[in-house]
Amino acid sequence: MDSKPLNDKSLNAKSLLLSILSLLSILFIVITLQASWNNPQEQTKLDLLQTDLILQALQTQENSQDSPKDGIFQALIGDGKPQDIYSQSLSSYQEVIQANKSALTNLDRLSLNNDSDNDDSQSFSKQRQKKQTSISELSVRAGLLQVQTGDIQGAIATWESVTTLEGQSMTSYGLTAQILKGLWSEPTMLFPNAETQIRRTLDGWYRKIALTKLYQSQQRTEKLPELEEQAQIEATLAINRLIVVNSIPLIGGGVGSLLWIGLIVQWIFFRTSSPFYTKSLNSETAQNPASKPTNWQVPWGIATTWEVMVLWFTAFCLMTQLFLPLIFEILGIQSRVGEDFTLQALLVLIPYILSVIPMLPILQVSLANYRPLPEGWFYFKINSLQWLGWGIGGYFAAVPIVLIVSVLSQNFLQGQGGGNPLLPILIDSQNNLPKFLLWTTLAIAAPFFEEYLFRGFLLPSLTKSLPVWGAIALSGFLFALAHLNVADIIPLSVLGIVMGFVYWRSGNLLSSMLLHCLWNSGSFFALIALGGK
Repeated sequence: MDSKPLNDKSLNAKSLLLSILSLLSILFIVITLQASWNNPQEQTKLDLLQTDLILQALQTQENSQDSPKDGIFQALIGDGKPQDIYSQSLSSYQEVIQANKSALTNLDRLSLNNDSDNDDSQSFSKQRQKKQTSISELSVRAGLLQVQTGDIQGAIATWESVTTLEGQSMTSYGLTAQILKGLWSEPTMLFPNAETQIRRTLDGWYRKIALTKLYQSQQRTEKLPELEEQAQIEATLAINRLIVVNSIPLIGGGVGSLLWIGLIVQWIFFRTSSPFYTKSLNSETAQNPASKPTNWQVPWGIATTWEVMVLWFTAFCLMTQLFLPLIFEILGIQSRVGEDFTLQALLVLIPYILSVIPMLPILQVSLANYRPLPEGWFYFKINSLQWLGWGIGGYFAAVPIVLIVSVLSQNFLQGQGGGNPLLPILIDSQNNLPKFLLWTTLAIAAPFFEEYLFRGFLLPSLTKSLPVWGAIALSGFLFALAHLNVADIIPLSVLGIVMGFVYWRSGNLLSSMLLHCLWNSGSFFALIALGGK
């Protein structure tokens, strides 16, 4: 007699709990996205890395009369004269510096309006120090670019701004700014340990320009040939790295563009055989039934779908924001990370797996009443090689459109909205082990878990309430949103839509997993070539 009221009570309690968790999840997403807005996009940093490689490669031409300015080198740096390249590079640096200064001003404003405890104050202080150091580093380099454009007084003013910004808490970049200011002042001022300081804080083209001026000022001209020889070696390496960096978007974008042209031609002249012509493919008279899109039968409603996603996201947040940081604090692991890139990579791989793996038991319990699931759910079939074609073709199709929307998104956000904790490991580490661990995270763990959840479960579940194209679009957007970066939302939404379409058309999760693996691997190796030492 009391079973129904008890069931009603348990259902009400469950609904209340899900409502609370939903509100907390939405609040967490909003706060995290707002925090990401205060960070410059990693793409802007990557653009500067490519700028530095171009400047370094330019050294093969500056002092070589018989080296032709054409071929691969010309394709990499464009048709501009060295002075044009210096001006463009300076403009890029000044834009990023201004974005960092705006973010620093915003941090100061938030800090003044913040009445929280000391932990928050310390967090603001660390963020401010990091932003200030970034401005100093960029300004030191921007000053050297101003020298090359002939604006000596502007360069001196830029270096003076570094010492003003840092004040009493002067960093190594502040000391370098003082040294450079002295070298280009009239009369020249020389500082002790200037060479050591320059070598410590500058590299590539910037180090060569600074050391050349130092040796000339110290009348140590015998050091210049050695410096020039080293610059030529570094320039050759820079060209090789630029080839690798640009080959991925050029080859991928070129093949992808040809693929899209073929798909458009097929749609115009052979519409019924086009992968986008779903009406014919869904009919009984389709010529190739094996290539028909998947029509999932969804025995549960939107409430179950929402329950799975909220419970997974709650588990993810608890693991990444509470349990794992607490465990690392107790074990003293975080304090020992320092410059140990292998440990940093492990602290990416292990927490990622531990934070996403609760998805499997959550799915198991939430869908227990609906087992056995209808045909086509969580489908893996390695014997049928069609998934290879869909995965590879989907990758090339994704490259040009994601690149285009990435550029548009970057311009719209004006360099704000992103931060990538993996970038320092890829750029600064000289050890292959941490890079392999990161690749394992990005190219194996992420494609499996994320495709299993967002394409394997969420996309089919949404077709219960939405047309399939709406389900693909919404699942792609939620996939992007789960990465918790403002700058990633538009590009990853487009990528998620392509992966959703590939899964829907192939009916095999291996196809979207392969696409995901190829995408992350391409980005991974491009980053290593761009910034790796």
